Amino acid sequence: MSVLMDARTDVAVIGSGIVGLCCAHALQQQGERVLLIDASGPGAAASFGNAGSISVGNLMPQATPGILGKAVRMLFDPLAPLKLDWSRLPSYSTWLLRFLLASRRKTLLPIIDALHTINHASRASWLQLAEAIGANDLLAHSGYLHVYSEPESFAEAAWERELMQQRGVAFSVLDRHALHELEPQIGADFSQAVFQHDALAMRDPAGFCQRLADALQQRGVAYQRATVTALTRVGNSYRLDTDHGRIHAARIVIAAGAWSNRLLRAFDLRVPLIPARGYHLMFAPPPAPVVHRPTLWAERYMVISPMQHGIRMTSIKELTALDGEPHYQRIRRLLPEARKLFPLLPADYQAEWSGYRPCTPDSLPIIDQVPNEQIFLAFGHGHLGLTQAPITGQWIAQRMSGAKTGIDLAPYRWNRF
Repeated sequence: MSVLMDARTDVAVIGSGIVGLCCAHALQQQGERVLLIDASGPGAAASFGNAGSISVGNLMPQATPGILGKAVRMLFDPLAPLKLDWSRLPSYSTWLLRFLLASRRKTLLPIIDALHTINHASRASWLQLAEAIGANDLLAHSGYLHVYSEPESFAEAAWERELMQQRGVAFSVLDRHALHELEPQIGADFSQAVFQHDALAMRDPAGFCQRLADALQQRGVAYQRATVTALTRVGNSYRLDTDHGRIHAARIVIAAGAWSNRLLRAFDLRVPLIPARGYHLMFAPPPAPVVHRPTLWAERYMVISPMQHGIRMTSIKELTALDGEPHYQRIRRLLPEARKLFPLLPADYQAEWSGYRPCTPDSLPIIDQVPNEQIFLAFGHGHLGLTQAPITGQWIAQRMSGAKTGIDLAPYRWNRF
C-alpha cells in the first residue's frame, strides 16, 4: 500500500529492515496508525544478507580483552575476517578508540549482561512473531554450532563458556565424535565445538521480511518507498521531507541502520555508529544435505548456513564509510577456507552480496528516545540485528505507550558513550 504524499500518520517508522518491520508490527499491535518509509523495499539492505542465525545464546561483544593484539595480527593475514578501508579511516578513527575502551575488563561485564538480556529475551519474541504472521516454516529450531580448528583458540574461549554457564545459556561442548555426529559432512580439521541448543535459524531472511511487510500492509500499515532527506519539528509534530514529497507524523521511529545518524543532524545528536560491511556468497542447493544449521568457524569468523534456496557463506567485517565500493575479492579468496569447513560445498557460488551492518563500539544497540522529542531510536544492532529485532520492536512500542518494558533500557541509551 503506497500513500499519497503530504500524508499524515500517528507514527512514521523510517527503515524497513527487520528492525523497522518489527517496530511497525509491535506498534500496529498496539493500535497505532503506522507508516513505513524506506528507499529500497522490505529487508533489502543488511537484513537481506545475514547468516540467518538467531543467536539467543551469544553474549560476547566484538571488543574483548586482547582485541588490539588480535586485530593487528588480523590486518596482516589476508584470510582474516577484519578488514579496514584505509581510505575512509578518518571517518571511523574515533569509533576505533571507543571500541578499544569498550574491551577493558572493568567495562566488559555490564556489556555482556546487557547483550545476554536482549538476546535471551529475543527467543520468545521470535516464536510469537513467526506464529503471528504464519511464517513458522521459515524458522528452524536448529541450534547454533561454533567450531574450532585450533586447540589454542578453544582453550582461550573457556572464559566465554564459563560466562555462558553462569548465565544459564543451554550449550554442550562437543568432541570430534559428537561434532561429526551432529554435522556429518564437516571437515576433518575440526574436532572441538560448542553447540548452543536454543538458537533458532532463519531459512530465508529476505523472504521473512517480505512476508512480514505483506502481513503489515494487510493489517493497514501503509508503506512508502522514499528517501527521507530531512526531519523538522513543526509545532507538536514532525515534517519528513522525502524525494517523493512530504509526510507529517506525530511521532517517529528511526530504524535506518547505518544511515540513522544522517537523520539526527537537525537535533544535534550523533551516536558513534559506523557501517561495517559484511559479505556473503550463495551456493546452489546441493543434491544431498551438506550442513544442517548455521555453523561458525570461530578462527575465521565465517558462518555457513543452510537456506531455503541454497547454502550461504558469510564473513568479513570491513570498517568503512557509507557509499563506498565493495571489495568482493575479500570474500572470494575465502572459498578454499569454506571448503575446509564443509568439503562438499558446491563447486561454485551463484551470487555475491555486500551490505552495511550498523555497529556501535560496545556491540549494544541504541534503543532510546531523543531528549525532549517524540523521536525514538532503534538502530545499531551490528551483527545481531536479526536476533534482536522482535524484542527491540516490543520495547520501542512499550516505551512509546508509556508501558513498562520489564527490563532496564539504560544499557541501550544513546548517550552511554
